[in-house]
Amino acid sequence: MSATPPAAILDRMNITVQTVPDPHPVDTAWVDEALATTATAEAIIGRPVGGGDGIMIAASGEGRFEIVEARRGKGPAPARYMQVVAFDGPRTAQWAAAEERAATRLWPAVRDLPGIVWTVRLRAAGNAVTIVTLAESADAIDAAVRAVMSTPLLPGEDPALLTGPDRIGVYHLVHADLPLTPVGSPA
Repeated sequence: MSATPPAAILDRMNITVQTVPDPHPVDTAWVDEALATTATAEAIIGRPVGGGDGIMIAASGEGRFEIVEARRGKGPAPARYMQVVAFDGPRTAQWAAAEERAATRLWPAVRDLPGIVWTVRLRAAGNAVTIVTLAESADAIDAAVRAVMSTPLLPGEDPALLTGPDRIGVYHLVHADLPLTPVGSPA
């Protein structure tokens, strides 16, 4: 299953991110079961590429995360894959400022890559950040990773503050119905 997210966003939408244990690779009843645990069907659900737990990112009135940036990529086709990069909190204010600045360097590195459909940054209390990339293919995600890892630091960026993520997962996108439209500072 694949989908292209709709073209509207709820301002400062609250988002929950949760694992979905034991998603079946063929029987998709687990997707409906996961959706039944949330008050809305506005969600993105992924089945892991390499096995393990799935993931659901859902709109929620009481969600832990807020969308701080959503950027539409050049990929015109429906997203079929999702990468989720999580930086758990608590993080210092200095780390959060460094992450915000790095985002201004990283978006230009991926915005014109073929196959990138959306990039969404979520922030929670304690400066936790989750970055979700929706792509047409696993190759597009790989190209984005290579582009991000090859960007030079901006003048004054402190590499000591740019710590690696706590988790990275790549998923087959099996449900996509989260209203998105570009938000955030202009590129």
